[in-house]
Order: sequence, then structure tokens, then C-alpha cells
Amino acid sequence: MSGNAPSFLGAALAVPPGEVGDKPISQADVEKLFMSKASPKVAEGSDAAMGTAKLVAGTVTVANTKVKANSRIFLMSQTDGGTPGWLRVSARVADTSFTILSSSNIDTSVVAFLILEPNA
Repeated sequence: MSGNAPSFLGAALAVPPGEVGDKPISQADVEKLFMSKASPKVAEGSDAAMGTAKLVAGTVTVANTKVKANSRIFLMSQTDGGTPGWLRVSARVADTSFTILSSSNIDTSVVAFLILEPNA
């Protein structure tokens, strides 16, 4: 180990708050502090930050009060339908809805979305 911080696979790690010195990190700590963070669980449902919507003629408006003016909305096709196109958020109304638009007006895909807020 180099320095005063624990390491994992040769890379230095930040020392957890309240701990100092040259302390090896345990497998339990690796799983708790790093592995569990790789796949966070996000609730889905009405007005949730994650969900799916089905395009009709290449568009869908998703009613969702989680969306804000500066929300980052990530989109990914889950089940292709019709002729899939490129996806984008074409409009949003803060605290109300956002619109997903495909470059194909015959796209009927099911699209997953994830809404995140920047830490400003």
C-alpha cells in the first residue's frame, strides 16, 4: 500500500470519515461502499423518477411532477416498435410533464426514462 489511505486493486481510496492512517479495506467494506453503489434501486410508478412510456406515431407526453426546468432526462428504447428512430426530449413543463420525440414518425417503441436533478 502507498500513502496513508487504504487501497483497492492498487488504486488509492478516500479514507472514510472519522478514520485515519494506513488501514486495509475489508471485503465487507468494498461491497458496502462500492459494489452496492453500482446498481442503485429506483422506484417506478406514477410520478416516479424512472419509468417507461410507449410512443404513438413517434411521440408521447409523459405526465410527471418530478420533472423540473433543469432536469436531466435520460432515454433508452426498451422494446422496438414500428421503425425506431433517434430519441430526444422535445419539450418539458416543470412540475407537469415532458415530451419524448423520435426522429421516426412511425416509431411505436417502449422507451425507458430516468429523471435526475443536477447538484447545483
